[in-house]
Amino acid sequence: MKDFEILKEQCIHEVTRLGIKLGTISSWSINTRAKTRWGLCKLNHDGSYSIEIASRLLEDDRISEQACKETIIHELLHTCKGCMRHTGKWKYYAEVVNQVYGYNIKRVTQGQEKGVENYEGSEMSIKYVFTCGSCGATIYRKRDSKFTRNYRYYGCARCGAVAWSKKTVS
Repeated sequence: MKDFEILKEQCIHEVTRLGIKLGTISSWSINTRAKTRWGLCKLNHDGSYSIEIASRLLEDDRISEQACKETIIHELLHTCKGCMRHTGKWKYYAEVVNQVYGYNIKRVTQGQEKGVENYEGSEMSIKYVFTCGSCGATIYRKRDSKFTRNYRYYGCARCGAVAWSKKTVS
């Protein structure tokens, strides 16, 4: 298992060394339940940030320290002023860090890019298929949601009809 504290400090040092000003980070946590993401940066009510890193990133020996650092830096860049989205300043900062350190920080990273070809549990299978009875538009959902429970009340984005049929896939 990789040492998260050491990686975190290295990443903060690398980013600040480039003159990039990070926001206030109030908490760091390792998320053991994350299945579809490597990391998350949340803006708190007080203007500080909370950063979560997926435990599988640190525990899987097939994933390099560099791949872990790319995710940590990705989340750190979100704490910069005006960088919550993957556009503008965030994109510019990611390009600067990539050029200086040889990283591959980008908006979305697949398991193959982290060195994990078919990561067990990273692919959630589709559980629900909804079809519009009017125009035939199809919507796929992987997990239960307000829409999957109340689909009869939602209009189709394509034609506006409220005529969904539901198929549960096992």
